[in-house]
Amino acid sequence: MVKYVIHYFKFNARAESLRLAFKLAGVDYEELTIEIPEWPKVKAKYPTGQLPALEVDGKLIGQTKACLRYLAKEFGLYGKTSLEAAYIDQAMDMVEDIWPEFENIFRGPFASQAVRTETFLKERVPPVYDALERLLDLEQTGDFFVGNSITAADIFFFAASDLVNATGKGANSLEKYPKLTALRSRIAANPKIAAWLAVRPAEASFDQDFTRE
Repeated sequence: MVKYVIHYFKFNARAESLRLAFKLAGVDYEELTIEIPEWPKVKAKYPTGQLPALEVDGKLIGQTKACLRYLAKEFGLYGKTSLEAAYIDQAMDMVEDIWPEFENIFRGPFASQAVRTETFLKERVPPVYDALERLLDLEQTGDFFVGNSITAADIFFFAASDLVNATGKGANSLEKYPKLTALRSRIAANPKIAAWLAVRPAEASFDQDFTRE
């Protein structure tokens, strides 16, 4: 049996899509939590010097999407054809635009972090949601971004929308996006995902000065 370990900080955030893949597949995994003050001491051991990383039988994979695509191929969450895989990538790459904008919140003085947070929520996220809403009108769409079963694209979107909602202190960031709202509801209704959502830890607060950790 393959041993999987997610290496990440004490957040849901980027690692959540990996957890959702494991939950959907019914595959066990472990987690290795890195405390932020310890990160500079261990950073060099990771392939890209970033987290999350996925350990597969002692071998490390860096980059969230690389880890998720690996799991999606292993667990049947990456479409049935190369064209479907490309459509899944299309949605995932669109979702990815949220993450660097989120990370920009923490690049700068803590005193102005609230302003950067507001910019993220009101100016950076909506164009991504607009594009994702359009994708749900395309021919390849069924109940999900691609077809009628959950793929990597859907759980990557779910994790990102979780992050946006947490950044907005629980506000529903999808309120003006009916198709994305319905998609998120369908994902959350999956019995395996619903079981995880019922017990998973709440997202940690991002309203802190991580440069002082």
